[in-house]
Amino acid sequence: MDRRCAELLPLVCSVLADPKQAPSDDTCLEKLLDWFTDLTAPDSSLLEKNPCLITLITSVCTSKTAEPSIISFALKLAGLLASTEEGFYVLKQQNVLESTFDQEGWSKSSLWEDATVRSGWVQGLRSMVQHQEAMLFLFKKGLIKVVLRLQTDKSLFVASTANQLLAHILNFGELTARCTSPENGGKTEPSVLHKDSRGRPECPEWDDGIVEVIKHVEESLVSGIPLHTCQSLKLVALSLTHCQPHVREMLWQSTVVATEVLLGNGLSSLTQQFMEVLQAAARTPLCNNSESGILTLMETMLCTLKPTQAIPFATGIVQLENCPQSLKKKALGVILLPLELVTVSTDLQELRSDPVEELGFLRSAVEEQLSQRTSCVSVLCLSLSSTAELSSLHLEIPAQSVIPSVTTVLKVCLGMSFSSSPSTSVLRNLIGCSKVQKCALDALANLSQYSESAVYKREVFSILLHYLNSPDIDSTVLQKAFQVILKWLCTCSELPPQDLFPVLKKRLCDIRWEIRDSSLEFLTQLTSDFQENRSYCETFSSSGVPDLLLTLLTDPESYVRASAILALGRTVGIIGKEGVPKSGPVLQEDLARQFVDILAQDTEVFARRAVMRVFTLWLTTSHPASEELLSSVLALGSEDLDWEVKVHTLELAEILINQTLARTGHSTCPYAVIPATHSSGANLTESLHRLQHLKIFAVLLKGLFDCDRPVAQRACSLLLSLKEVITESEVCDLHGQSWVEGVLKEHLEKLDVGADSRKSVGLAGVLSVLDLENMQKNLGQRSDHLENSPHSLMEDILAATCISPEDNVVDCY
Repeated sequence: MDRRCAELLPLVCSVLADPKQAPSDDTCLEKLLDWFTDLTAPDSSLLEKNPCLITLITSVCTSKTAEPSIISFALKLAGLLASTEEGFYVLKQQNVLESTFDQEGWSKSSLWEDATVRSGWVQGLRSMVQHQEAMLFLFKKGLIKVVLRLQTDKSLFVASTANQLLAHILNFGELTARCTSPENGGKTEPSVLHKDSRGRPECPEWDDGIVEVIKHVEESLVSGIPLHTCQSLKLVALSLTHCQPHVREMLWQSTVVATEVLLGNGLSSLTQQFMEVLQAAARTPLCNNSESGILTLMETMLCTLKPTQAIPFATGIVQLENCPQSLKKKALGVILLPLELVTVSTDLQELRSDPVEELGFLRSAVEEQLSQRTSCVSVLCLSLSSTAELSSLHLEIPAQSVIPSVTTVLKVCLGMSFSSSPSTSVLRNLIGCSKVQKCALDALANLSQYSESAVYKREVFSILLHYLNSPDIDSTVLQKAFQVILKWLCTCSELPPQDLFPVLKKRLCDIRWEIRDSSLEFLTQLTSDFQENRSYCETFSSSGVPDLLLTLLTDPESYVRASAILALGRTVGIIGKEGVPKSGPVLQEDLARQFVDILAQDTEVFARRAVMRVFTLWLTTSHPASEELLSSVLALGSEDLDWEVKVHTLELAEILINQTLARTGHSTCPYAVIPATHSSGANLTESLHRLQHLKIFAVLLKGLFDCDRPVAQRACSLLLSLKEVITESEVCDLHGQSWVEGVLKEHLEKLDVGADSRKSVGLAGVLSVLDLENMQKNLGQRSDHLENSPHSLMEDILAATCISPEDNVVDCY
């Protein structure tokens, strides 16, 4: 804690302790707690140096008129300060902890009725119980009984916090027997340990406390009160994977019998909690113990859950590492069953005997849900989403049957005809359903990674082209279809289908701008992936698409114009390739001039940003533009009103700087490859003059003083890099350039040079005057770093006491 804060802290504590002055806004209190959390550390001596904190806690917690928010703050602060053993001993010696967390005192106070106070009490204990002495204090003082009551508090927030505290207690590391040593100021030291029959150190308070918690769990599970049962199931799920082995065994033994009874009673409202408990148990060594009954319970759940509950549960089972293959196989069958039944409905495939026929207990329930439109969509989306999730994790699934099933679902949704009339309600429910289409496309994209996928590529591309050609396709579905095509082309190492470009031309003229935009994005990515393939280049050049791209530069929608710019920027290299037939006057020089006009005239920022990105792309892919055009682009970009355009301008400037200096054996980029033929410093002055001719220095200095911080940060970083390269001997006369006059006036008077010398000042001179290192440091700070400091926070709290509550509009942030 710095000196200024230490001086204000006693005043702030006295204000908080005074009910007439305490702030009504508790956001400042939470901010103070965050600050104290940063200050709390072993050997921090925070309490010794700031006794006002103890006075504050004692005063507030014994007050009968304090605001609930202030009491909650004091309780949390007490727990936070006691979270270290040093702080715990200080508070314990002064009897602060006993009075602060005294259960009898709070139970008699009307303030306890306020949920804010109860929440602060629990959170204070949760913060404190980080070491053994705090845990023993909790058990010895009987506070565990209060926590167990609060687990079912009427306030859900208090109940949840109490549950987290109980889970922390159960998950706490092994305690050892301790005894008090008066010679050590009342601190406790390890004693001669007594061992139980298992060789563990005995600690009666710890053992009794754990037994009390587990007994409470067991009673709650059979209480018949849904809230109590639900909370205890949540506690078991939170605790099983992290608690000590002997605690885990005790907790599971008290849970398993009650769980079997509850499952038999068909309490569907607690299904989610049952699933979480079983999945947590399956991730522990209990799963390897056949006597634990976990696997039997999981199989029972699969057999009794509704399909919409069984599928997510089955997905969790398949992802378990130590689960038997037989159970995983059955869980996978549950996930795929809706897909199988849709496929059977088309008469294109018979029901597989393995593992679906083993799921007769679930088949009738799934068929019933598929027969109704709402539930049909819900259960099928779950099946497809789970398939996508499992395949994204590279888990083993029967891709040779799943891929045809997914493509069949896509055909059904599109209303394609089958060998027999699609008269079943299942098929009617799916026609035109975009939600199912999107889930199926997600699954199909992930299924492309399986080795079996190559066999189905022709069928997959066929159905995807049907989607691209469908006149009433949803725009988001079409976008996903484009993504799936790219994924399958990449994994199957295939060229785009011959029928793709005619369909793409149609989509580029679609009345919906979203589809035009998605088509352009797809084309840009497609060209990026296949621009080195001669066959693709020839097909693209003769397809008529380049002419369409030019017309889209004047599209009424700015997103489309931006995407057209990016597409043309990517595809222009194909048109000029040797041996590739040209289609119209599409040359880079013509495009570059059009792009400069767009940068100067387009009123929407998206197109202007796209222009800057294209010029950056060209410079990094051996498609340089003329210096005249680059100079215009840099000048226009640096004057733009949009900060992203200005940042892109600086990115372009950085590439030009690196490319120019690299020719002389210099670079501002630490990873640049410098040709060995150039000597260090050779032709540096000439390179600097080229950069000056491009007006790059004007762009950098203008950016340095820009009002948008990202722009100034980027410019400052580039100037710092240049400063390391340029020496005083490399003079670049900047006198007379408009952008430097302000810099000369504002900064160069700091130089001890005469007016005549300033007239011929060089770039190195300007950079040496500017305190770039300090500017970079300041630019790296948050804009509210002063107002958001602990000192400012305490000043705000003190200032708030000087004005009336209705005028108190202090922003503690």
